Amino acid sequence: MTISTTLVALQTSAFNLLTADQFFNGGASANGKSIPIITEKKRDILSQIQTALGSVGICALLLTPTFQFHEPRNNEIPDLAGWAFLTVTIYEDTPVNQGATGTGVFAIALAERVLCVMHCAPHGVATGPVGGNEASTCFLGMPKPIEMISDGPPLQYNVSFQAHVQLNPQYS
Repeated sequence: MTISTTLVALQTSAFNLLTADQFFNGGASANGKSIPIITEKKRDILSQIQTALGSVGICALLLTPTFQFHEPRNNEIPDLAGWAFLTVTIYEDTPVNQGATGTGVFAIALAERVLCVMHCAPHGVATGPVGGNEASTCFLGMPKPIEMISDGPPLQYNVSFQAHVQLNPQYS
């Protein structure tokens, strides 16, 4: 039995974009190590974050996107199109990350890189009819895409996106 959903497919697309990038795959790290990307599929999120911060000093958290109809009254008609909202949260334990065992990639630099990699990147998830607007097939940075959430410890930034999608869970 396999269940596939639009929102999980969107998360997978974002994960694949980020893991292929040199900032995440170790190419830009001072220690050559990759920057962990944590999803709820790894179960204990807090433990995974603490482990990553203790070993390389930085990580990204990528949870399954949330959903909102395009129009507030859209929930009264049988149209499942709307906006999926996806946030990549960057955590950094600065002393570890900027020390001998860390990646040397600052949290703000990683947040900026996430925006550069994902903004307008095609997500490859079926979106349904949208009138030929090619932006509807991409991740789009939110109006305020990078926000500092906490100055720590650990330091924390959110990088937020939206994407037009049409919900269509499948069972096979």
